[in-house]
Amino acid sequence: MLSRYVPGSDISRINAMEAGETLFLSDECDRCLRLAIEASAATGGRFDPCAGTMIDAVKSGSVATGTVRGIVSLDGHKPLVTCLEAGRVLDLGAIGKGFALERMGEILAVHGIADALLTSGASTILAMGSMDWPIDIPHSAGPRRLHLRASALAASGNSQQGAHIVNPMDGTAARVFENVWVVHPRAPLADAFSTACFTMTPEEIAEFAALLPAGCRVISDPDWSA
Repeated sequence: MLSRYVPGSDISRINAMEAGETLFLSDECDRCLRLAIEASAATGGRFDPCAGTMIDAVKSGSVATGTVRGIVSLDGHKPLVTCLEAGRVLDLGAIGKGFALERMGEILAVHGIADALLTSGASTILAMGSMDWPIDIPHSAGPRRLHLRASALAASGNSQQGAHIVNPMDGTAARVFENVWVVHPRAPLADAFSTACFTMTPEEIAEFAALLPAGCRVISDPDWSA
C-alpha cells in the first residue's frame, strides 16, 4: 500500500497523477503521509518523502539535480490528495517500515497482546509493552547492546543496498557514516529520523539529538560524539 514499486498501491497511484486529478487515500496511507510531513519539518528537510527522483539517480550512479518537480496537495481534513503539477515522485521507503510495525502493534493490542517485539527486515524494530528486549547492534568498535522498552530502533546505512540514501539538500549520496541508529517512542519517526541523521554531519546530529524527547538516542558508526 505504501510502496511506490507496487503497481496499484496508493503511492504508485499518486505518482501517476496528472495535474487537476484527485485521489482518495486509504486511512493508512493518509496517516503515513501526514507523519512523513511531520518528520520532514522536524528534520529541516533532511528527511524528504518526495525525493524519489533523487533516490533513483543515486541508485543508478548518475548525478541528481537536487530539485524536486511537481506539486501535490494533501487535504487538511480528508484523506484526499490533489495533483497541482505532475512529476513529483513520493517514496515512503524511509518511514513505511516503521509505520507498518506501529500499525501491527495496534492490531496486536486489540487482540490482547501487550508484550511483543516486531521487526521489519532487521532495520526497524518495535518493542511493545513493559518488557526489556535486548538488541545487539554491530559497530566497528565492537557490538553494542541496547535494551528496548516501549520504543523503536531504526537503522540506516549503505551496507545492504549500496549507496541509496540521498541528502535531499543537494541530491548527493550520503557517505559520512557506515550506519546510524535512532531510538524513538514511535517506530515511523525512528525510521525517518535515522535516514535524516545518516545525511548529517556530526555537528548537525548533535544539534538534532538535543531536540529529541527524553529517552531518545542517536548512535552512529563511527560515533558522532566522543
